[in-house]
Amino acid sequence: MPNDQLKEAIEVTNSELVIPPHTNHFGTIFGGKVLELMDITGAMAAMRFANEDVVTASIDAVDFKKPIQLGDIIEVKGKVIHTARTSMVVKVDIFRVGKTDRQKDFSCRGYLVFVAITPDGKAKEVPTLKVTTDEDKKNWAIGEKIKQRAKKRQIRDAED
Repeated sequence: MPNDQLKEAIEVTNSELVIPPHTNHFGTIFGGKVLELMDITGAMAAMRFANEDVVTASIDAVDFKKPIQLGDIIEVKGKVIHTARTSMVVKVDIFRVGKTDRQKDFSCRGYLVFVAITPDGKAKEVPTLKVTTDEDKKNWAIGEKIKQRAKKRQIRDAED
């Protein structure tokens, strides 16, 4: 699919019950488990957007705002917010959902960069994200900053 083809973002939502193997000794979900769920959901959003397989290229800072406890339901939402030639930035939000009261509380957000790949592992072009609303424009600008930070890290790492 050529890079000049415009495509609307697709939001992917996953849910999971937090069970004992997911939690630390405080009874809250491991940060690593949250990152795993973010990576899986982000990858699905990127794959559905690009109609290609993807690999994770980078994860931007993730700040945990509200703990998720044993027995809570975790809801993960991922959406492509920025595209480049072969890569996509996906915004992934995490919510704690009460199993009986169904109250939804924001827990954290992360931005992940995925690269579309061919079956032999080469980078492949992705469609250009269609940006129409003010929220789309705001998210695109955030995605642009994330891509620039990721590029700076790659350059710095190559120099080390």
